[in-house]
Amino acid sequence: MWFNKRFYYSIFDLMLSKFTIKICLFLSPLLVLFVGYLITDPFKIVRTYDAYPDNFAKSLNRDRISTQIFLNNHQKYHYKSFIFGSSRSSVFYAKEWGKHINDSTPYHFDASCETISGVAYKMKFIEEKGNKLDNVLFVFDRSLFNYEQDTLGSVFVQDYRVSGLDWWKYQMVFINTYFSKGFFLAFYDNLITGNYKDYMKQFLEFRKINYTPVVNDFIFTSYIEQIKKDSVAYYNQPNFFYQRSSEKNLPPPAIKKYQLKFLDMIRKSLLKNHTKFKIILGPTYDQAYFNNEDLAILQQYFGKENIYDFSGINEYTNNVANYYEIYHYKPSVANDIMRRIYATK
Repeated sequence: MWFNKRFYYSIFDLMLSKFTIKICLFLSPLLVLFVGYLITDPFKIVRTYDAYPDNFAKSLNRDRISTQIFLNNHQKYHYKSFIFGSSRSSVFYAKEWGKHINDSTPYHFDASCETISGVAYKMKFIEEKGNKLDNVLFVFDRSLFNYEQDTLGSVFVQDYRVSGLDWWKYQMVFINTYFSKGFFLAFYDNLITGNYKDYMKQFLEFRKINYTPVVNDFIFTSYIEQIKKDSVAYYNQPNFFYQRSSEKNLPPPAIKKYQLKFLDMIRKSLLKNHTKFKIILGPTYDQAYFNNEDLAILQQYFGKENIYDFSGINEYTNNVANYYEIYHYKPSVANDIMRRIYATK
């Protein structure tokens, strides 16, 4: 009996060890990929960084960059002037705006596909960190009210330190992207070979982007270089700019009822800080007008005198040369808008 038990235990141990080896072999590629994720940090969110130097942006999260650079510098520079908005606000360069408000170091706290909740929580975050909100420039358009935070992916999700999202849920957004749809194949292919291949377009961003230190401006360097090299060829790229309709583009209301609480959060923060502020409704390429009902709501919360509407058909939107592509207008447009709205008291 003793012999039989020992024999059976030996057989069981052998089977268990073989099973364990098979499981380890099966999981080893995932383990290697996960270790690679921790080492390479493809989204630059595993560790904190002092700066994000000039590079080719590879699916980096602009909200993360803006939050981290702020945390790195806010105690040293005591920021008190802020620009908020989506990537369309990026062309309102902080130092150019600073000339109008007499501030040498305003901070550009923008995010790709920003939401109105993102703006509200950023202002709350700034106050919690002890910074003032003496001056604010809001660059709004309909998209700020169209995007829903819970539907946004790794490139757009708000930083957990600002939004209040659990740390592990925030990390899982990026890990899911890393393991899904072949992202890691494109990432490591490019990392190892240094080559850019057509299939990578859906995973990696290869436009050259500059992140300026301290004030955190976001510069579309690739666009600038291409236009400088051959502007005619740039603006004649096939399927690059679509033809706008001559009919007036009047979209439906974008502001939802639940978003009113975020507008109220912003309003209360401005009042508490006695903030000097302006709201710009930007000249989007589609020439769509900001909805009148939405405009009335903004005027109710922030005052008609503080809102400058450049949406629809006008001297900016009529000229295709005022745009890098159909999503972003140029710094020359932003500079002219700032000159106009700060020209008179």
